[in-house]
Amino acid sequence: QQKFLAALVTLRAEGATGELPGNENLDPDVLHIGTEGTKTIQQAMDDPLWIKHIQDAITATNSNGKVCQSNAWKIQRFTILPNDLSIVGGELTPTMKTKRAVIASMYSDAIENMYAAESGVYIKAPAPAAAAPEDVKVEEVEKAD
Repeated sequence: QQKFLAALVTLRAEGATGELPGNENLDPDVLHIGTEGTKTIQQAMDDPLWIKHIQDAITATNSNGKVCQSNAWKIQRFTILPNDLSIVGGELTPTMKTKRAVIASMYSDAIENMYAAESGVYIKAPAPAAAAPEDVKVEEVEKAD
């Protein structure tokens, strides 16, 4: 049980469809939001213009009495996840609903960091852990003649 609401934010990744997570590049339609030269999600996680854009959207939502009827409903902190959610990634159901328990488990470090932080609205998510070599599965694909 946490004392305030926190949000996990995903950015629109190039090639993301909901079924697929896309790649690490930002979708070309959203590049105008950040600093010139910010082209990847990882860069956007450090870009003050991206952070301000998200923070402004959260502030506007928090200020809307129809959406946030009390302070308990207001988002106090947020983090940007390093990838988009997807069915293939296991975070979404086939009907595009979030799998809360899966997301909480996969991003537990980011969630813990938001609640452990002394101050700040934006808390940068930790870098995702690299898969151990024994966890990586390589499949051979036959060439079609």
